Amino acid sequence: MRHCQVHSHSTTTDKKGVFDVIECLDWVNVLALTHNDEVVLVRQYRQGTDAVTMELPGGAVHRGEDPLLGAKRELEEETGGVAREWIKLGHSDVNPAFMENRCHYFLAKGIELVKEQSLDPQEEIEIVKVPLRDVPGMFQRGEITHSLTHAAFCFFFATDLFPAGKNDPLP
Repeated sequence: MRHCQVHSHSTTTDKKGVFDVIECLDWVNVLALTHNDEVVLVRQYRQGTDAVTMELPGGAVHRGEDPLLGAKRELEEETGGVAREWIKLGHSDVNPAFMENRCHYFLAKGIELVKEQSLDPQEEIEIVKVPLRDVPGMFQRGEITHSLTHAAFCFFFATDLFPAGKNDPLP
């Protein structure tokens, strides 16, 4: 399966009905931080919204692939980056109303862009570094609208890993 398949099934409750469910591979998103607390984002065109988005590097986890290995692979393919330390931030159901897959979120600390990108033929991805402290403002201004990127930062900001610390408010 390249991307997704749609199948129908009946409910398992007393409420009768047939529902379409999209079966997709699991996904990964990588919140990659440089030694200077810059976030590595990617800017790319997305067909679903017919728009260019700013988001975290990520993609599909291959069948049988460990999500961490998928995250490392996607980060290297999309940015040419490798990181010295990896931390699992969490996972979420992508859209449980009609999708079966999950997105796994990882923090990649100390990323260095050491290689050329290795993109799929249809991909065109621009690498963008922004200070971590600027990210909340980017959300508020609508510069980052990708929901899975929002989720990754929610996991990150809710941890002790956030460099600002619990008592240091963001601007």
